[in-house]
Amino acid sequence: MTLRPIKRFVLLLDDQPEQTVGGVIVRRELGNAYLDYLVVAVGEKEDVPYGPGDRVVLSDPNAGRKVKLDGTVHRVVRVSDIIAKVEV
Repeated sequence: MTLRPIKRFVLLLDDQPEQTVGGVIVRRELGNAYLDYLVVAVGEKEDVPYGPGDRVVLSDPNAGRKVKLDGTVHRVVRVSDIIAKVEV
């Protein structure tokens, strides 16, 4: 299943509620650990300086709406909620 955001929205890969770190299952109950997210898809006809595969920073840790697709948590946010692109 794929989800393509419409105009003015971006699909991000969200922090997962459960991760395996060194063979130990770690569950995150409250909030997000970071404000940077991986871009999965950008709304059609959006002219923004980032795209799929880039990391971006949100203005608010609670921005957007969480959506679970095939067991993976994503987040749909407005383009205006993204304040920076992470460059390495």
